[in-house]
Amino acid sequence: MNLATLYKIFAVLHAVMALMMLFGGPMISNMNGWDHSIGIVTMAEHHGAALLCVSLLFWMLPRWLSEEGLKDATSTALLVQAILAVMPIYHAAVGAIPADSSLAVMMIVLLGLMYLFFQAAKKDPETE
Repeated sequence: MNLATLYKIFAVLHAVMALMMLFGGPMISNMNGWDHSIGIVTMAEHHGAALLCVSLLFWMLPRWLSEEGLKDATSTALLVQAILAVMPIYHAAVGAIPADSSLAVMMIVLLGLMYLFFQAAKKDPETE
């Protein structure tokens, strides 16, 4: 799989998560066993807006950059993904969210895509 495709996959993944955060406040509260409040809605909307911005950037980077430019940007993109992966792990560790199968699936998908991202950035275009 090439880098441009992986950037677009991450863009779609973050857009889906952004929509859940922007419009799923009560669902998020119920999933995590929290009392629903305006504070939860506000923070979820902020997080959703930030994810939407990340999504837009990831979608556009393949249009703006060459393959070599994408390779150069990938280390920063992986750092962004790592930060987004560490937060739910931390929240599960401190008991703020449940450490359940949905978290495990999300982490497996995210880490798998990060691995593909890393491998695609190392590939020499002539070997494809």
